[in-house]
Order: sequence, then C-alpha cells, then structure tokens
Amino acid sequence: MLNKPHPFIFNRFSVLLPALITFFLLLVLQPFEFAELSMEKLFIRSAIFGVLVGITVVASVSIVKKVFPQTIDKKWTVGKEMLLFLFVLTNISLGVFAFLLWFNPETDWGGLFVSVVIRTLAISLFPIMVLVLYEQNHHQRKKRHEAERINKELEKKQAEQGEKMHLPNASSKLSLVAENKKVTLQILPTDLFFVKSEGNYVEVFYRQNQKFQKELIRNSLKAIEEQLPDSHFFRCHKRFLINLAHLIKVEGNARNLELNLENIEEKIPVSRSKSEALLRHFQQKAK
Repeated sequence: MLNKPHPFIFNRFSVLLPALITFFLLLVLQPFEFAELSMEKLFIRSAIFGVLVGITVVASVSIVKKVFPQTIDKKWTVGKEMLLFLFVLTNISLGVFAFLLWFNPETDWGGLFVSVVIRTLAISLFPIMVLVLYEQNHHQRKKRHEAERINKELEKKQAEQGEKMHLPNASSKLSLVAENKKVTLQILPTDLFFVKSEGNYVEVFYRQNQKFQKELIRNSLKAIEEQLPDSHFFRCHKRFLINLAHLIKVEGNARNLELNLENIEEKIPVSRSKSEALLRHFQQKAK
C-alpha cells in the first residue's frame, strides 16, 4: 500500500485550509494560556499563528519540491505523501513552539516542547494515515472511472474503423525538422509511435523495417507537435506526444492515467489537465 502511486497535489487550499483551521482552533479552544488574553489579543495572536502555519506549509513543500523534483513528478507514493504530511506537521509544531516560547520566555521549554511538538505528532499520526488512505481510494476510483470512459470511446472508434484507427495520408511521409531547420527524420505516420522530451532534445520512437528504433532530435516537443497532424497525434503530457493510432488501452492509478501503446513496454503518463481533452478527442471523432 505504501508504494502505490499517489497524486502530489499542492494548491492554494493546501495553504489556506491548515491556516484557517489553526486560527479557529486557537480562537475557540484557547490553549496555552490563550484564555487569559483579551479578545483583541486573542484574535491577533490566533491570526499570527494562522499566518505562521500557512508560511510553514509553503516553505516545507517548496523544500521537498526542490530537493526531490523527479520523485514528485514520477514516483510519488502513499508512503511519501504520509512522510510529507509528517514533515510539514513537524515544522508547524516547531514553529508554534518557537513562537510560544518567544511570547512566554519564562515558560518551561521542555514541558512546552513535549506539549506542542511530541503530542501534536502523536495525536496526528493516525488521522494523517486515515486521510491519505482516503485520498488514495478517492483518486484511485476517480482515475479508474476516467480510464473506463476513455476506453469505451476508444473501443467505439476502433469498431468504426476496424479495430485500429486509420491515419489520413498514411502513405505520405512526415518530415521531422530539427532546431536548425534541417530535416532529421522522414517517416510514415503509421510508423511513428511516440515522442518524448529530454531537455533540449526529443526522442522519437518509431518502427523501421519491422524494428523499433529511437532518433534523437534537437528541438522542443512543442515544435515537433506543430509538425504533426493533430487529428491522430496527441500531447498527453508535458514530456510526451503519442500516436493515437497505436493506443490500445488506458489504465488509471491514483496519481494519473497511463497509456498502453501497441508493442511498447513503457507506459505513457497523462497529465491531469489532459485526461478530459483525451476523452473529448474520441467523443468528437466518434460523432
């Protein structure tokens, strides 16, 4: 379970929600001698801690994104999501501890540390596990449903065209041009399977004489995309462009959708923003 794919989602609600929860909890429960404060000071101090929590969340996630960019993009799992929650919560607890100590320098810091940091982590461990597993189940069901919808439309299209979608002008070769405007590869549309971005280059995966080959071209994926007919070539991810004629199945996990191409072992990811566009593509063509 800990190694299952999990989506890395960080947006404004990821910051606002914990900040607001902290603000209202302090305002209502009034822990750490907050009850002795006047209403005005209570409101101000609760707001300060709410802002502190929001800043800590942003800083903690920014550190993780900077240190582990490849992990977030490709290898985020349930276990890593739990560790991220604990990391953020630890930083929040340490920040709250430091501020309380600053407000009350004569306080027993050892007792305060146990009260704020250790108790917070101990109390939060089980809810964090439950929350992450709930998110995992929710996103898993959502992605499976999306995959099923796309597969149904794909099957309709394949049934209309005889098990496999036909490319227009399939007998005319495509000319893929490099950054220097020189033609690097000429290939039949049916022989091009997918294109993958690698820094300043793209890797073109194609079939020639019944053998699969890879051609490295210095150009951007966007530039290659503009050279291909959009009726059957689809930009499914910031790093991938596929030939829909070779798509055989769509699978879903909690992190994203994945495309299975004919005779290709590598599973091609689909960006969250592209899944609906892929569905609409088949629905429009099926009309």
